[in-house]
Amino acid sequence: MKKIFIAITIISCLYASACTPSTYRIYEEHKHTENPDASATEFLHLEFDTTRRVLQILENASNCLDKDKPVSKEAFNEIIEIINGFTHRCSQEKEDKLLFPFLKDVRGGEKKDFLGQLLMEHVSARDEIRNLSVAVNYIYQGKKAKKKIIKIARAYVKFMDKHIRMEEKVLFPWMNKVLTRDEQMILIKKFEDMEKEDIEAGVHEKYTVMIERLEGQLGIYSE
Repeated sequence: MKKIFIAITIISCLYASACTPSTYRIYEEHKHTENPDASATEFLHLEFDTTRRVLQILENASNCLDKDKPVSKEAFNEIIEIINGFTHRCSQEKEDKLLFPFLKDVRGGEKKDFLGQLLMEHVSARDEIRNLSVAVNYIYQGKKAKKKIIKIARAYVKFMDKHIRMEEKVLFPWMNKVLTRDEQMILIKKFEDMEKEDIEAGVHEKYTVMIERLEGQLGIYSE
């Protein structure tokens, strides 16, 4: 699992790994635009792999809570922080602010309704995480409060799994069919520019450490 996330971070966050002592990592810059075989869909595919990993952590936390295993409010808040920071901000905003407008411009509105649907699903996903964040505040107030957390968390995992599969099965094949090589490289450059500030601030390294720690805490109840 660690190797998967390292590879994801290397590509989707534009860095190649160079390890330091302990689990904290620093990444050397690596530009997709220097790779003639790179594609914008590959970039996004790998971010989805990271999102799926976080969804698994959230599902494990829900299962722990359902089985009366110890899961702290702090653990749920860390999961929510990663989802907001990586899945919603790093990944979904890349699509909302760059990918969808770009596709509408270069394809003359082709699949406009479908892109609008995906955009609204992103809004719904963020709403659900806000609901989860509120519910987590009451985690220690009995079974009813815990059941609400479990219900929202599981619904979010199911919703996001369906959303990701839709993009992988419909959006990405269409993009690879209609976009030229130059258009692919323009998109990748836009993605890189959008993430530059977060990378320089070490945001992705922070999420790496948080994910690995949460897996260690919650993975033992995943079976």
